[in-house]
Amino acid sequence: ENLRSEAMMAPVRLLLICTLFARTLMAMPGTARRSWDFGRFLSTAATFNSPVDAVARALQSSGGSVRVARGASVWTPDVTNGCEWAVLDDVVMGGCSKSTVTQSAACIRWQGEVTTANNGGFVGIRTKSLARPLDMSVCAGLALKVRGDGLRYKCILRDSDEWNGIAWTASFNTRRNGDTMVRLPFKSFVPTKFAQTVRDAAPLETSSIKALQLSLSKFEYDGGLNPTFREGDFELELLEVRGY
Repeated sequence: ENLRSEAMMAPVRLLLICTLFARTLMAMPGTARRSWDFGRFLSTAATFNSPVDAVARALQSSGGSVRVARGASVWTPDVTNGCEWAVLDDVVMGGCSKSTVTQSAACIRWQGEVTTANNGGFVGIRTKSLARPLDMSVCAGLALKVRGDGLRYKCILRDSDEWNGIAWTASFNTRRNGDTMVRLPFKSFVPTKFAQTVRDAAPLETSSIKALQLSLSKFEYDGGLNPTFREGDFELELLEVRGY
C-alpha cells in the first residue's frame, strides 16, 4: 500500500511543481526576457519526483535512519550515506541560470553561470530525498570542506519530504583558490521558504535530515541581498561534509 501511494504521489508532486511555475510566470512583470528552456525544467522536475525513485525510497525506508556520530561522515566521495546530488537551478521558476555537477574520486565539482534574467538569480544542487534519513541528534552542527571562488553560498537542510517545505538555511563565505573549512551550528540555520523567514516554524528535527542542498543566490533572507553576488561564472568544489 505504501509503495502504491508513493508511486501515485510522485506524478502529483510533478504536476504541483508545474502549476506553481505557471503561476509564478504569469505574475512576472513585463521585463526583458531570455528564451526559457522548458525541456530542462521538465528534466529537473522529473529528477526529483520520479515514481521509480519514490518506490525505491519506500522499499529502503524500513531500514530506519542512519546515525551520524560527531566527527563522522555525512557525505564524502567514498561515504555517501545515500546522498545522490542533482542540479536544481532557477529554471524551475522560469529563470535561465544553468549549472552542472560532476563527481570524482576527490570531490563534487559544481559549476556554471548564474543570471538574473527572467527574474531568476539562483543555482543549486540538492540531494534526492533520502530513503534513510540522517540522525544527527548527537551533533552540534555540520562541517563542510569546500574549495571556492570567493562567493557567499547557502547550505540548506530539510527535515521533511515535502518538496516546498521549510528550507533550513545557513550562509557561508568561501576563499578564492583555496580550501575553506566551514562550521555551521544547527542553531544558526534559519527556517525559510523562498528566501523568506518562517516565523512560527518548529525546531529543526536533527534526528531526521531528509535532504541536503547548496545554493548560490542573489538573495539572503527577507529581501536582503547576498553581498558577494555577481552574475556570471561560478565554481565550487565540495570535498566532504561531517557532523561535529
